[in-house]
Amino acid sequence: MKRPGWKLPLAFGVAVGVGALLPAGWAIATSGPPDASFGTINAARINIVEPNGKYRLVISNTPRFPGLFMGGKEYKHHNRKQGGMLFFNDEGDEVGGMGFGSRSAEGHQSASASILFDQYKQDQTVGMVYAENDKQRTAGLRVWDRPDASIQPLMEMSDRASRASTDAEKDKIRAEMLAHAKANGGVGEERFFAGKQLDDAIVRLADKQGRPRLVMKVGADGQPVIEFLGADGKIVKRITQ
Repeated sequence: MKRPGWKLPLAFGVAVGVGALLPAGWAIATSGPPDASFGTINAARINIVEPNGKYRLVISNTPRFPGLFMGGKEYKHHNRKQGGMLFFNDEGDEVGGMGFGSRSAEGHQSASASILFDQYKQDQTVGMVYAENDKQRTAGLRVWDRPDASIQPLMEMSDRASRASTDAEKDKIRAEMLAHAKANGGVGEERFFAGKQLDDAIVRLADKQGRPRLVMKVGADGQPVIEFLGADGKIVKRITQ
């Protein structure tokens, strides 16, 4: 995995240049680069790293956005195409991030934004999410259940899928990913949502299978409603004002 670092000739030139500007008797600490202040920095990617070289934060454009991380090792993502920020824990695991995107083409438009936080060794467990498709908008707080099994095997499969030479090979690996997830507790289900969906302000609570069981909402007409749902999704009780 590539680590941030200057090539020797450039580093040597910078060190000589900076040394010439320092007052007599000053020295650059050998434990790390000197502090510096800048007015503006233009960069395709910025890596914030710990003394041991492991990432703590990456800020990147879309082409240089990193893949998936576990234990400091990077696995290529098979379909992530968005710039933003990626957060890491003490062990070098990816633990969440921020992303923003938009697209306009042939009279259609879409946009999305999110800040997500991952369960330990797993996928996101809580997040603030916004999504829009042709002015149909959803925005709110979401909470997910995730299995106890580590997500690392899926990262390894994602890496294989990203390197597949044909669409058929990639689809085969994706099917393996779904089968593996199903055999190890699934991929997780959304348990809680609070926000706005289309014209409704809504709070939705779901069971461990992701089935909505209690919904509180205020629709476009301004009327509050509470709905209790069965496991089959049918309303078993409805309370109105």
